[in-house]
Amino acid sequence: MRIVQVTPFFHPHAGGVESHVRGLAREFAREGHEVTVVTSRYRSDLPRDEEYDGYRVLRTRSLGVAFNTPVDVGTGRTLRGLDADVVHLHYPPPLTSYFATRALERRSVPTCLTYHCDLYLAGAAGQLLGGLYQRVFLQRTLRSVDRIVVHTRSYGVTSAMLRGRELAVIPSVVDLDRFRPGLDASALRRDLHLEGKRVLAFTGRLVPHKGVDVILQALTRLPKDVVFLALGAGPRLPSLVGQARRLRIEDRVKFCPAVSDEDLPKFLALADLFVFPSQNRLEGFGLVVAEAMAVGLPVIIADMPGVREVIEPGQEGLLVEPLLASDLAEKVMTLLDHKELARRMGAAGRARAETRYAPPIVAAQLLKLYGDLRAAG
Repeated sequence: MRIVQVTPFFHPHAGGVESHVRGLAREFAREGHEVTVVTSRYRSDLPRDEEYDGYRVLRTRSLGVAFNTPVDVGTGRTLRGLDADVVHLHYPPPLTSYFATRALERRSVPTCLTYHCDLYLAGAAGQLLGGLYQRVFLQRTLRSVDRIVVHTRSYGVTSAMLRGRELAVIPSVVDLDRFRPGLDASALRRDLHLEGKRVLAFTGRLVPHKGVDVILQALTRLPKDVVFLALGAGPRLPSLVGQARRLRIEDRVKFCPAVSDEDLPKFLALADLFVFPSQNRLEGFGLVVAEAMAVGLPVIIADMPGVREVIEPGQEGLLVEPLLASDLAEKVMTLLDHKELARRMGAAGRARAETRYAPPIVAAQLLKLYGDLRAAG
């Protein structure tokens, strides 16, 4: 099958959507399908056309990036020149899928769209533009595709933009070869001076909605041998460093903004548990939670639509009230003080990742969807 995946950003840009598309493209190619990823050339030093992991990557002309959104006006022209049996769009950021559906209107190729999360643009201007885009352009985009995919049912049914629409629920994909239990992180633990410490880990961009400030507040309620490892960079890093200093816990917090994709699994492996108190609807699934589960970590996550569905509460981890540092601290101590419970949850998390988020399992669900769309076409 000739499969085209259309995504606003792609490797080396880092993010959950990019990791998801990369995992799918690799798996489809491994199974013998002809795969092309169409994405923005958001940096001038990136190649326009390259072979990557057994599939083709085409980067289209972009006028720049505004509000973390590539203005990739070349998407339509690229799609018009591609032979495809199915086109799979990924949203947001917003403009790429709109340009794609405009270009595909005159073609009979089956098209689906994965709605990764609701659109949010920061600031007053961002909110104004976001609302305008959703009213004028997103509705047209959603009407133009044959099927909408969401990663979790709870997120789909609580999204105002998806209300009343038929949805296919297919989770994100985790690289279980990279993220696996048993990785030796003893040297890394020594390098970071974490011997004898109990470690909480977080992965993600340091932006307001991730809730890292709540983790820092919770840390003040935890024993002094508990330390926090923040794996990721972002605009909130300076203010979070300042917050740790004001709370007098800077010696118990390690910010690691330059961890590579290759090294990330080993950094997770040195932790005792994973915390992810993300606070708003920009988190439609929380791929990093599934990656931590694949490593074998018990997880504590915010009780929010979408991300809460990644686990079965009480089996692979615990849910925590969003924004409530006291509840987060209490749940952390529950797992740190009950090592056998934490061990069982970590093992259950790996098992859930293997049965639900493995690339062949997710790819099979999407291939069936593609086949149904082609048969109905």
